[in-house]
Amino acid sequence: MVTNLPAEAKAKWAEVAAARSTPEKIRLMREFISLVPKHKGTTKLLGNVRRRIAALEKELEKLKTRKKGGGGGGFSIPKEGAGQIVVLGPTNVGRSSLLAAVTNAKAEVTPIPFSTRKPVIGMLPYQDIQFQLVEAPALVEGAAAGRMNGSQILGLARNADGLVLMVDLSEDPMKQLLMTRSELERAGIVTEKAEGEAEITRRSLGVGVQVVGGGILVNCTLEDVRRLLDSYRINSALVRIRGKVSLEDIEDALFASSIFKPALVIANKADKEGAEQSFASLKEAMKENTMPVLPVSCRDSQGLEDLGKTIFQMLGLIRVYTKQPIEKERSEKPIVMAEGTTVIAVAKELHSMFYNRFKYARIWGPSAKYPGQKVGANHVMRDGDTIEIH
Repeated sequence: MVTNLPAEAKAKWAEVAAARSTPEKIRLMREFISLVPKHKGTTKLLGNVRRRIAALEKELEKLKTRKKGGGGGGFSIPKEGAGQIVVLGPTNVGRSSLLAAVTNAKAEVTPIPFSTRKPVIGMLPYQDIQFQLVEAPALVEGAAAGRMNGSQILGLARNADGLVLMVDLSEDPMKQLLMTRSELERAGIVTEKAEGEAEITRRSLGVGVQVVGGGILVNCTLEDVRRLLDSYRINSALVRIRGKVSLEDIEDALFASSIFKPALVIANKADKEGAEQSFASLKEAMKENTMPVLPVSCRDSQGLEDLGKTIFQMLGLIRVYTKQPIEKERSEKPIVMAEGTTVIAVAKELHSMFYNRFKYARIWGPSAKYPGQKVGANHVMRDGDTIEIH
């Protein structure tokens, strides 16, 4: 059900959207909460708004700290390689052992709990590209509320391209996984894609409401969407939808601050006694989840040989190689793009000149019907393609 908020609450949210300063947004959001009826149908909405208030308050606190010369206290890791993957989990699950086993990182492997105090970085090679693995300090219950550097750790996760959630098969892996995912969700980070998603971008007056994307509207029409947004004083917007999207999903998009991060689970210590049964129980408990689950032993590198491939697939990437018209050989290093990337997107990534003056391209590889096929701007690339732009 759409929440059917009273008109004064919807009008207040319109004020929130129009507010320019962070303190003003926080004040108006609190006033909005006071106007929302408290019942089961508004629980999710209120949770989203309270999470946004908490995030804005943290931003304000960081700004105050910087002005006082405190430096902010966060973990800032510049991205390198084809993607940044943050390794999360409770203490002693083997995060340092993972980095030591698959990267060049000088990770300190020790049984002493909470020995990792700051992020540790390593590069994981996969064929002709590399992924940046970042070992975060141990995550604890209450991290989303700021316990044990939780805000900084979850900030790393929010900025990453993907996540590795580590558990220990010699303990209770499902309990560890539930704790990690619970703290992520409290911080507005989800690791399972919803059946449908909507993103609303407000636009200048007079353009109207447009629904775009590859999704479909379920049990509602474009006119229903327009009426809903109009009730929130949104008369001009671009609504991008993915999957099966209901009117409730579109209303949620107005308030939600959650962000999706692709993730995989690494179940470590597969060499321990009883690990096989523990892994079977974990898989059974996760049968409704779509996340990949890898049983490994970081101590002897068992099960880690396909980690790069799994991350590549998890992130939904392709590699595109370039070739000059006068040359026979393609480039050694590929451009890494998202699945579904078109020829014109590759041209734009290479240089604005290729994008602005594009006429056609020639393609070699999996997406070509024959070597050197002449294609237009909307041709969809595949992993391993070579492109020659004219």
